[in-house]
Amino acid sequence: MKVYIDPRTEYRYTSFYRLGLYKLFGKKNIIYSVKPFEDLKITNANQYGCGMEVVFDNEYGKITKVYFDIKDVAEIEKDKYDWCDIYSKVNIKFEDLEKYDKLFVPGPNFAIRNRSLLGLLTFGLQNFLRGQSSSYQSFKRYIHDYLYIYVRRRSIKSYEKCIDVIPNYVFHASTLWYNQFAKDCTNLYRGEFLKSCQYAGMHIEGGLYYLKDDPDVLAEMPDYPFYEEVYKDFIYDKRLSMDDYIKKTKESILVFNTPSVCGCHGWKLGEYLCMGKAIISSPLLREMPGEGLTHGKNIHIVNSPEEIYDAVVKINSDAQYRKRLEDGARRYYEKWIAPEIVIQRLLEKVGVQV
Repeated sequence: MKVYIDPRTEYRYTSFYRLGLYKLFGKKNIIYSVKPFEDLKITNANQYGCGMEVVFDNEYGKITKVYFDIKDVAEIEKDKYDWCDIYSKVNIKFEDLEKYDKLFVPGPNFAIRNRSLLGLLTFGLQNFLRGQSSSYQSFKRYIHDYLYIYVRRRSIKSYEKCIDVIPNYVFHASTLWYNQFAKDCTNLYRGEFLKSCQYAGMHIEGGLYYLKDDPDVLAEMPDYPFYEEVYKDFIYDKRLSMDDYIKKTKESILVFNTPSVCGCHGWKLGEYLCMGKAIISSPLLREMPGEGLTHGKNIHIVNSPEEIYDAVVKINSDAQYRKRLEDGARRYYEKWIAPEIVIQRLLEKVGVQV
């Protein structure tokens, strides 16, 4: 099997799926080339960050075209949908599976590092040159994308390494976003989660990253500064190191998830499932693979901010229940979400043997 990947696609948001392809087929069988994708026109620079085009070519000459839609928004891209044999999309509206028979549900993912710094920069330069004539993308954007992976992300093994949790300890780090959905849902749930942990007498580290003095933020959400007061005990304005983020998240006795910008699956959900954490979450707003996540089995769902405190107390005080959630989360990840599993499931859907 030969696997062709369009080099004119963003790396960080597709790195998860690339790892799955490397694991299943080996790097020697992964080919980066524009040629298999010449019938799919790229007309502007924004398409770089929308998704990844992949063509599978088996030894019998059977061609399978796959589009990995990585966007936060739930809309389907018609030209990509018409082009592909199967359309893998992270954020699918619940009703869309009945409307689009090519849709495939991979579940949440997250960006991972799988090359050295020199390897990433060389790889980025090669892909820029491969797609330079038709990508509409600047060299600076390419290199920033590949450099970001090295600076801000870590390998999948870093997430899977076992670290004991610390009793009565919570670590949470997330951003206070600035649209109406964030105000009504994402920021509200995150803030109330930390308040609940504080009220429960837990030791808290991390907090809410506040986008200070940003004119774009204020233009979108003029009342954004009110967060400085309402969540003053949890505000921070300096980025944490990724190594600390992973270590402290693993040590946290529980974690909190809520749909992020546009109601999407955030990277945190994929990270938490991979780590095998006891997850408290507000209701998910996008499709999940298989039977989905089940309250009390592999996640603890809260239907309102008022339910968070009881969830925090239960998981913090009931070791047996916490262990059930942890084991359930990791089992779900291994069955449905792991990079190579997503690729296997996808190919099985279209009858391609790996």
